[in-house]
Amino acid sequence: MKTEDSNIKFMLGITFFLVLLMNGMYYMMPFDAINIYEYLNGDELRSYHLLNIFTGSAVLPLLALLTGYMLNHYRGSGIGNIAKILVAVFAIGTLQAVFIFAYDFLPGLALMAFAGLLFLKPRWYVPMVSSIVLFGFHMAVNVLPDILENIGSPTDKIYSAIQTVNDHTSVFRSSDYFAILSKNIEIFTGDIAGGMYTLVFTVLPWILFGIALGKLDIRTLLGSNQLLTIAMFITLAGGGLALKMIQVVTLGTYSGTLLADNFGGPVLALGYFILLVYLADVSPGKLHNLFVPLGRRSLTMYIFSNVFLIFIFYGIGFTAYSDVTILTMVIIMTALYAVLLGTGFLFQKFEISGIESLFTNNSDKFGKKS
Repeated sequence: MKTEDSNIKFMLGITFFLVLLMNGMYYMMPFDAINIYEYLNGDELRSYHLLNIFTGSAVLPLLALLTGYMLNHYRGSGIGNIAKILVAVFAIGTLQAVFIFAYDFLPGLALMAFAGLLFLKPRWYVPMVSSIVLFGFHMAVNVLPDILENIGSPTDKIYSAIQTVNDHTSVFRSSDYFAILSKNIEIFTGDIAGGMYTLVFTVLPWILFGIALGKLDIRTLLGSNQLLTIAMFITLAGGGLALKMIQVVTLGTYSGTLLADNFGGPVLALGYFILLVYLADVSPGKLHNLFVPLGRRSLTMYIFSNVFLIFIFYGIGFTAYSDVTILTMVIIMTALYAVLLGTGFLFQKFEISGIESLFTNNSDKFGKKS
């Protein structure tokens, strides 16, 4: 029988693949520094467009929505216990960012989840209104002025810092692990204040929105009205994809990218979330059980994936960094995802609990408060 806990694990298991694709862009090239329209061309650029339209700037908001949804579901375990889990997740993410993958999203997500704890007790409209206010402020103050200032101007292009690209490539393709470690620390600590400011307006609103949706019992609402579910998904996903297409049509202009990343991506993520909640309830038992073991041990598998990927892409392993196509990266991530799905089944069969057991109790026993 499906429970809310197993549904959450199902959603995490599916989202894991999107996380691999998101991280893969940073593992394969200096994604944060390049102008994609100068770095890629031809089939590679088309591959990037296809991947970016469906995943770019949508995965992190989707993770934030899931995080908020989980915070609300497990609030019966006590805010203190949840805070301990978040401390552990933050510590694990920080260690990964320093020693393996500098762009790990876990530290920032855990920090914003701490803020979300303050909204677990109030009624649904408090986190809902707060999320809308934060997102509206972000769009009005941080995004729209830049769009209006740059739209149509000769400088409305993003140009890459060639020196930064060369620096990243030389370090991550080298076999000197201490050089990689130093670069990871430099990237992770490069702009902490700016990073925190960005997280408050791009991650926290969606954590709060996820909490609000959990309080509204979105699962029951969607399950009782399939027509509403389909309409919401088509509207949100279609609108998000249309906004993402602006970035392609405008050939990567600064204004087009701002609109696609800051509005199109989150809207698409909300559409994905609605779809996941619905699929978790209506999916056949065998399909449901395919993703649950991976979702139940998602943190353990995430650590495994990063350890594996550093040896695939960086110079201490097979040095695929800046040397593989986007299609090849997608194939690698798909193969890794299949391996992790199988590993999840093995963990379940032999009752191996994973790292989650070190700081969590059995989440199935936590009831959901109304």
